[in-house]
Amino acid sequence: MRLVINGETFDFDNTRRPMSEALAIEKEWNRRYAEWEAELTAGSAEAMAVLVWVVYRREGRDVPLADILSGKVDFDYNELLRSLNTAAAEDEEEDPTSGAAPRTVPDGTAMTPSGTRASSRKSSA
Repeated sequence: MRLVINGETFDFDNTRRPMSEALAIEKEWNRRYAEWEAELTAGSAEAMAVLVWVVYRREGRDVPLADILSGKVDFDYNELLRSLNTAAAEDEEEDPTSGAAPRTVPDGTAMTPSGTRASSRKSSA
């Protein structure tokens, strides 16, 4: 996905997360990685600041997270949000699935669990 931070475009692969990066987030932010993911999904501005720190870190820029959180290193929040929304819309366009649920239960029925052997499937009527 492409993120825009202060007019600069960054290619950011959000599908990979090295353990070292997750640990660095926890160490620098003093919160659990899972909290960061949840806060980011919920739209937390602080979590977005951590995301910017992660992007900069991947680009080899030594920008302290504290400087981003304090506003010493600032960025246009709306610009970042627009780029995230654009990236999300592009991801949806690339998904070829219709989102429709299958018409039949693939293995078993609501009354017969899929793990039940065929020889033990008997009618209760």
